[in-house]
Amino acid sequence: MKTATEQPKTMLDHLMLIHLKTSSWVAQLIGPMVFDYGTKEKNWNLSTSELLQFPDGSLGKALGEFLKKSNVEPLAGAEYHDLEHVLFDYSISFKDEIGLQFFLHGNGKKSVASVSTFIGAWFILPTQWKYLRASYERGKKCRDISALNLKAMLYDDFNQVKASLFQ
Repeated sequence: MKTATEQPKTMLDHLMLIHLKTSSWVAQLIGPMVFDYGTKEKNWNLSTSELLQFPDGSLGKALGEFLKKSNVEPLAGAEYHDLEHVLFDYSISFKDEIGLQFFLHGNGKKSVASVSTFIGAWFILPTQWKYLRASYERGKKCRDISALNLKAMLYDDFNQVKASLFQ
């Protein structure tokens, strides 16, 4: 896919750009509904500025820096998901959002979002199959994260937590 600074050159490039923009728009509409109605997570009641007050090198500080860099505030009930972006090196781009869902599916998460993304992405992102497969395989290699209480780990050393997930 072309970067934001490159102009599409062929009809296929134009179609893929339209497809990507449409898919991103749909994801922005559906995402809040998933977190409002499809999650059991409680709101952490922490803003980006509060997360930036955590000690240097901590998981909480890393999350704050990620949110600041991405120019977003935590979505109520989605803080755990935001932290997954940080721990597993996925940006908030459309491609990486889907890559994270493939990672989580490979790690054993079988949520509505994970399963529907897993199925739909094979149709809407045919040029990204190699990337999605690699994300899935990476999730399989990661320690099971389903029982982790990431909120309780916000003061822990970011690098140690991240390294412990792939031992």
